[in-house]
Amino acid sequence: MTEQRPPRRRRPRLDPGERERLLAEIATYGPPPVTQDKAIRAALTEGLDPAAEAPAGAEAAAAAEAVPVAVAAPPRAAEPGPGPGSASASASAPGDIWSSLLQVPVNEAALAQNLIITARRVDPAHAAFDVLRARLVQALADRGWNRVGITSPTRDCGKTFTAANLAITLSRYDNCRTLLMDMDMRNPSLAKTIGLRSTSSMGDFLRGQEATDAFIRRVAPNGLNIGGNLALGLNGVIEPYAAELFHEARCAEVLARVQAELAPDVLLFDLPPALAQDDVIAFRKHMDCVLMVVGGGITRASDVRESVRRLGEDMPIVGVVMNKAEGEGIDLYGY
Repeated sequence: MTEQRPPRRRRPRLDPGERERLLAEIATYGPPPVTQDKAIRAALTEGLDPAAEAPAGAEAAAAAEAVPVAVAAPPRAAEPGPGPGSASASASAPGDIWSSLLQVPVNEAALAQNLIITARRVDPAHAAFDVLRARLVQALADRGWNRVGITSPTRDCGKTFTAANLAITLSRYDNCRTLLMDMDMRNPSLAKTIGLRSTSSMGDFLRGQEATDAFIRRVAPNGLNIGGNLALGLNGVIEPYAAELFHEARCAEVLARVQAELAPDVLLFDLPPALAQDDVIAFRKHMDCVLMVVGGGITRASDVRESVRRLGEDMPIVGVVMNKAEGEGIDLYGY
């Protein structure tokens, strides 16, 4: 008996007028976006779904048409000096404990299932994340930053998916230590996305109740060439008072300690959606810039506008990534 496959979820199509408003809104935060796939861009311009006619056997390929787009942003005008995670803050690390961190294994099956396409690199779409990686590293180096908050206007835009793919491709830079931390504390999902189980509490860690080397883990040697210079701060405990915790002085002290003890070159924070409660507003003082993830068929121009307003106009948007969504049945497209 032939097994019946569940119907594939289709990407909601953007209303043509709303799509134009969304792209116009995004364009105000930097130069025109650049795409690696002109065919997909043309299809989107005409309001078509390039995967609509794809045969069932090409579902994985359809999901692979990801074109993240990095958009440069002007430096923060209100703070001409180094930010909270500037290079000058981490240039010297006398207490460097990176090599002593405990290691976690790589779950290859889970990475493949969750479309972490930068892991195996067999999917052509991984190259788009490589481009994003290069542009991000250059933008951070030019401005002396290293703390990047990754958020989206609303849920299901793909922020955790983007954070995981970006962290893995960054790990292949031998001279770039990357630390990815799950700061979506009301809905922690990073551990599940990369196929790990976590019983750790990010809330307790930020309150100073755990040492850095007891909480942060490095990626173990693996067959996917995911670099050992990738470390993870995972969370398995929901924190209902996340915004209040982010406001506490102790939180800033713990993040400064992490910076000193691990000396990461890039510190990525997987944040909650910007329009969900006030967590991202409370966390803004702990990051140098924001990478905004918007979902095709989900995000409206007004969502982007309100997200930027809440973050504050002095918070640089270092990049914009448009994709479909997190979770099962992901379809990703550039513009």
